[in-house]
Amino acid sequence: MQEQFKQLATTLRAEIERVPQTMRQDEVDRQVIILLLADALRQMGLLPVPAWKPPKSTRDRLDLVGVTPDSNPPEVQAAFAVDPLVELPKLKALKWVECPHKIIITFSTRSDKVQQSTFFLMPGLEHINLYD
Repeated sequence: MQEQFKQLATTLRAEIERVPQTMRQDEVDRQVIILLLADALRQMGLLPVPAWKPPKSTRDRLDLVGVTPDSNPPEVQAAFAVDPLVELPKLKALKWVECPHKIIITFSTRSDKVQQSTFFLMPGLEHINLYD
């Protein structure tokens, strides 16, 4: 699985770097990542659902979840939080989701800041840093 995550990080990083430098902003990078992840979920046969707020979560939404099509109740197979750094409110939202793959993607080029923010990571979460 680690090798797949490294490949995913390489692909996402390459796509972000295709965006003209004058247009690069954290939110632009974040949305590019979410769009690419949605395409990857479709290729895996899952239904991508953006900006979903887990029922028990009081504050934050998850950036993207992959749901098994036609499942009732919906079966979430993967959940993603995408931010420049690891953000505690998103981790709390991930805590409320029952799914096999909970993934945090960070994309800050400041590796020292990303490393400091990983203090909040909990067991059971996968962390992919695009600029590792």
